[in-house]
Amino acid sequence: MQLICELNDKIILGTEGMSTKAPRITARAIVKNKDGLYAVMYADKFRLHSLPGGGVEADEDVLTALRREIYEETGCVCDEIRELGIVTENRANLDYTQINHYFVVTTNHTPGETHLTEAEQTNRTVVKWVAFDEADRLINEQVFDRVQAKYLKARDVAALREYRKWIKKANPVG
Repeated sequence: MQLICELNDKIILGTEGMSTKAPRITARAIVKNKDGLYAVMYADKFRLHSLPGGGVEADEDVLTALRREIYEETGCVCDEIRELGIVTENRANLDYTQINHYFVVTTNHTPGETHLTEAEQTNRTVVKWVAFDEADRLINEQVFDRVQAKYLKARDVAALREYRKWIKKANPVG
């Protein structure tokens, strides 16, 4: 899978340093439904919009985790999965690293009930289905003071930017 970008404290905070922690591996996606709408997760407690996805568990590979996370967070089955790329995070400020595997998922099924974790429920997380430009706006226009939220926004912005390039390639103007 191609590298989309590498995020670190120099880029996000303007400070030096690197974490040496072993990375957490995640599977995330830009999910499009049969009506052409895109899934955006909203955690009301933090006023945070993000793309769906989460951590790969010990007994899973990345694609198994992706299917599970998309089902849990959106209630959807992944009908088509395409690789988008990787966004790495090295958060020296938090002594944390993460490798995010991003995919483009299409679902032709009507979303079912979500199966959110206890933490997601506590954070009052819901899935919203919106047009792509609205998903892009919701994620891009967020402003945060918290370091973690700045990283969450930056990684999703990088994935959305890469996806927008795909859209342009698939639908060239002129």
